[in-house]
Amino acid sequence: MSDSARTARQASGGPTVASVLLRGHREYGDRPAIVEPGGRAVSYRELGSLARRLLGGIRSLGLGKGDRVVVLTKNRPECFVLDHALAIGGFVRVALSYRLHPREVAEIVADCGARAVVVDGERLAEISAALHGTVALVALDDPAGEAVPFQDLFPEREAEPAEVWPGDIAWMPYTSGTSGRPKGVIHTHRSLLAIIRNVLVELPGAASSDVLAHTAPLTHLSGYAMLAYFMRGASQIALGRFDAEELTGIVEKHKVTVLPLVPTMINLMLPVLESGKHDVSSVHTVLYGGSPIAPDRLARAIAVLGPVFVQSYGLTEMPWSSWLPKQDHIFDPDAELPPRLASAGRVSPFIEMRLADVSGQPVADGEPGEIQLRGDAGMAGYWNLPDETAETILDGGWIATGDVGRMAEGFLQIVDRKKDMIVSGGFNVYPTEVENAIYTLPGVAEVAVVGVPDDRWGETVRAVVVRRTGAAVTAEEIEQVCLDTIAAYKRPRTVEFVDELPKTGTGKIMRRELKAQYWAGRERLVNG
Repeated sequence: MSDSARTARQASGGPTVASVLLRGHREYGDRPAIVEPGGRAVSYRELGSLARRLLGGIRSLGLGKGDRVVVLTKNRPECFVLDHALAIGGFVRVALSYRLHPREVAEIVADCGARAVVVDGERLAEISAALHGTVALVALDDPAGEAVPFQDLFPEREAEPAEVWPGDIAWMPYTSGTSGRPKGVIHTHRSLLAIIRNVLVELPGAASSDVLAHTAPLTHLSGYAMLAYFMRGASQIALGRFDAEELTGIVEKHKVTVLPLVPTMINLMLPVLESGKHDVSSVHTVLYGGSPIAPDRLARAIAVLGPVFVQSYGLTEMPWSSWLPKQDHIFDPDAELPPRLASAGRVSPFIEMRLADVSGQPVADGEPGEIQLRGDAGMAGYWNLPDETAETILDGGWIATGDVGRMAEGFLQIVDRKKDMIVSGGFNVYPTEVENAIYTLPGVAEVAVVGVPDDRWGETVRAVVVRRTGAAVTAEEIEQVCLDTIAAYKRPRTVEFVDELPKTGTGKIMRRELKAQYWAGRERLVNG
């Protein structure tokens, strides 16, 4: 790097995720950083040492600053150490949904040019087969084949952290568009710190005395909360699966204070919470988001836990954009539930929002429009996709969300999804991707995939299929072809066979009209 380039880069310096985490290792010293469900704790000082040693182990694989590392694992204590090592080493964290199909994982590995994949033992064989030895494979459990054991990546000597700058890429989660093509969302150290700032502003009580239990995926909602609370010196527990009984027991045992959850988890916890079996009085914050929740279910949870809930709305490209804080969860239980419980809250003070019509012009007050956001927490773009980046990041830096909303008394109401995305149990499903899988069956003439209302999951995937003349394709075959080619959570939970699908004059299937049939009588075309 030339002297002038180095000077220019240093002029744009400032804190990074790496520098803040390193400071935490020093400042919080003997405070417990990681608590295993069984009770063993790892201090911040120990976490820092483990992260530096792991950094050296990753470098021994031939990786350097800026290289992408794919992480495919359930929540587990090793995730925390790995995240710290990736940050201080200047690597790019590409954390994927654990439920992705091996083919999908291989496509993403190739797309981002990953140099290594860290994977749980139970998925090691299928991921190894899909990757064909193209990258270094690190096994978190008993290795097989050429995989490197994770525990072997901890040399005795601690490595020196990399020189990391705010503009360097920190995280690159993947999201899909309506075409189903995965897109790497670029978040720099600067934008990731802005996201964390927005979280901490809305959770001003975050402190080193807090204890978090992560049962929501660390690849999604819980990952941002994890970073925010590590920067405050809190203790954190990773749970590899969601089980309402187990989670409430963990809360009681470890005096958990903060729970990041998706609405489906809240729904499933209600019977256990209402039974009073476990003492959950230590919980002072439930951070939820990812999909809508029915106000009556939320009211039941508030009746048990009190107004400890904080909701956030956002998207991978611009997370944590609006907030419904604890005080807005306070209401008269004897009166009608306030409309704000069905809202996405108020827009963050650090984010601008506008609602635009199809021509990009602002809509009138109270009218629905596409939600567009702007702020320093926004993505830098999509990895190697300039055209898609230009379609999403509009003139002036506005990020088009594809969600349709309206403002009501200062609260953002989400009323529809412009891009037909389905959110089932907090996971995003894109209809075209599912339709493409189903179309591989010779007996399928036409198919439209829509989200239908479901009290448990918010909405579920339904495939509406027209068979070819004389074909006898079954619902079981449709489910199986989806299981063979895409993640299991994307498969249709119900299949309906019809004689024809509604179409426009040009022959295009009218998916929105079809969806509306299942949501008739509801004010919104998303559940909750």
